[in-house]
Amino acid sequence: MLGKSTFAKTRELMRKPKRFYDVQRLHVTDTGRKNALSGIRATVFGGTSPLGAAIGMKLNHFGSICVYPHRATGDFSNPIFRELRVNADLGYKAAIRLMDFTDQNEIDFTLKHSNVAICAIGSRRFYKNQEDFDDANIHVPVTIAKAIRDNPEIKRFIYISAAGADPNSPSRMLRTKWLGEQRVRDIYPDVTVLRPTTIFNTLDPNNSPQGKWGSMLKMFNRTVFRVEGANGLVQPVSFGDIALATINALKDEESIGQAYELGGPHVYTWDEIYEMFHSVTGVKPYIIPLKLETVLEWAHSPKLSSHYRYMGKYWMYPEFLLNESIDITTNPDEKSFADLYIKPVAFATNVKQYVEDILIYNSGAHEVDPQAFNG
Repeated sequence: MLGKSTFAKTRELMRKPKRFYDVQRLHVTDTGRKNALSGIRATVFGGTSPLGAAIGMKLNHFGSICVYPHRATGDFSNPIFRELRVNADLGYKAAIRLMDFTDQNEIDFTLKHSNVAICAIGSRRFYKNQEDFDDANIHVPVTIAKAIRDNPEIKRFIYISAAGADPNSPSRMLRTKWLGEQRVRDIYPDVTVLRPTTIFNTLDPNNSPQGKWGSMLKMFNRTVFRVEGANGLVQPVSFGDIALATINALKDEESIGQAYELGGPHVYTWDEIYEMFHSVTGVKPYIIPLKLETVLEWAHSPKLSSHYRYMGKYWMYPEFLLNESIDITTNPDEKSFADLYIKPVAFATNVKQYVEDILIYNSGAHEVDPQAFNG
């Protein structure tokens, strides 16, 4: 009787195998296609931003499952959703609309079936209220970090911060980014932090440096307004390189708990950036220098109340002006692209594509002169 009972128990164990341990490592298989299984089930916060969408696209390319929490409309009027919907096969993507990103219960729901979390949420440059910067760069990442800490299924957490983040920075974005990064690291010490410099993208370039240049090129007939002294150093990096760095960080276990400062291979001034934009179009620019006091007076003027006021005013916001006034470069003492086995693309290689995309968004602007640029 005892032997029969033992045999029955053994057969039951063989029929229903159990695992008496938890898998702590993230096993990634990147040899498949879109319909493969890479082993990554990622929740990409900020997936409706150009950077988050690029990260999700690279994950989907080798069979990863991605969940995109969002607060956007979620229809085809959103250009990012148009890109995401055709990027992955059926069942490999899901968009979940949340009401409050600071509610941990809603964040827990998006992480229910995931083993990877990526936070690409950040503030926009045309924010004016301190509360908007605090929510995007501090409160939301902290809520996500708490939800990840309480979820044993999450194996890796990637947090996108910003190069130049400092508590004493004149930029509210960089100050709040520093505070958010410190609190996230306190809550979840195994987080991998990526600090990119100024990012250039081709998915939604409107609220970006090339977007500012393109709107002024069209609205003011080749006239570009430049603030006197706003000629800081910039180390432009492509959003595709940041997305690739995220993938490599997930594959490399040595990146756990590390921070990487990611910048392009060359450093420019903002005057050189705009000069390269103009060289692509072959249009002689008309540059009008303005004093900072004049620009801020225009930004607060009630006369700029037409339907197109945001197209002409968003580059006058203090955060946009500070972005061009301070130096945002990488720290050579920190880890970089080389530690993730990546050679970033030079800005001059993609500048023609940046200009072509922004001219498409600003339909009716000047065309690219193929003889003016041979990049």
